[in-house]
Amino acid sequence: AHHAEAPPWKSFRDKFQEKRVLQFTATPFREDGQKVDGQLVYVYPLRLAQTEGYFRPIRFRPVFEFNQARGDQKIAEAAVEELHADVTGKHVVMARVGTRPRATDVLTIYQAIGDFNPVIIHSGLSKRAQDKAKAKLFSGASRIVICVDMLGEGFDMPELKIAAFHDVRKSLAITLQLAGRFTRTRADLGNAV
Repeated sequence: AHHAEAPPWKSFRDKFQEKRVLQFTATPFREDGQKVDGQLVYVYPLRLAQTEGYFRPIRFRPVFEFNQARGDQKIAEAAVEELHADVTGKHVVMARVGTRPRATDVLTIYQAIGDFNPVIIHSGLSKRAQDKAKAKLFSGASRIVICVDMLGEGFDMPELKIAAFHDVRKSLAITLQLAGRFTRTRADLGNAV
């Protein structure tokens, strides 16, 4: 429902003007300040989802560094330390960056650390290259992915448990929504960092 005002969604929904339309969203607000179309019928609060075990806690591990290059190195080292400490052997790091050039720079840092076969995914890669990187993640051949605004909505990989924010979004709400992807539960996985 939070995409309802985007032209492609609006055009699709308008084809059903004579029908009742039921829309779902996990984010009942819009960044542009517009109201989400329709009437709220049911709200499932986050605290109830946590109580009922749908989301696990996130352990915050701060990295303090004001120089971006040194900060990227420290964040990458902390993320790899978390992978080494992962007792399940299944956790995957998502290193989030803001631009494609930053993705390339940050990939180089993770590659220099030499562990976990990092891959990069962004919309500038061919579909084949994206699919190849995703296959490495799903097979466990890689446990680190550097991405630019990818692997968000519609991407289901509960093993994403370590979020390394090299660049944060301009909006706290969007950053929190992305962090929420790491809280999904599965019996064989631990908590997110």
